[in-house]
Amino acid sequence: MEQLGISGENLIVQLIAFLLFLAVFWRFALGPITRMIDQRQERIREGLEAAERMKRELAETQARNEEILAEARREAQRIVASARESAEQLIARAREEAQQQAQQLIQQAQEAIEAERQRVWSELRREVADLAILAATRIIRQELDRNRHLALIEQALAELDGARR
Repeated sequence: MEQLGISGENLIVQLIAFLLFLAVFWRFALGPITRMIDQRQERIREGLEAAERMKRELAETQARNEEILAEARREAQRIVASARESAEQLIARAREEAQQQAQQLIQQAQEAIEAERQRVWSELRREVADLAILAATRIIRQELDRNRHLALIEQALAELDGARR
């Protein structure tokens, strides 16, 4: 080996120096670098796991939100249907009450008309009787011919019209 320019002593010293260099390099350079790379890989892995977990939670939350929205829609439809039904019942009840009131008003008006008709008939009978008595009294007081008799009746009718007004 001496012919190649390698001495045994130098080779051993260089080998020991190289091993020392590797030990120091491993201890102070490569070790911290590999630890830092391992730590960074661990943080990345934890970040990915957290992202996956958040993605699952987001999907679950979206599913729950959809269920809540669907339930809210069903509840809103149920409320609207109930409100419509209540409104229809109120309208039907109001119609019935209005019809009953209208019937009562019609009946009261008919009763008032009938009472007024009875009163007018009674008054008319009284006036006709008074007129007949008046006419008979005048006829008895004086003896009349046919023309004079018709004139008295016309006069009595005119007096009756005047009394009505």
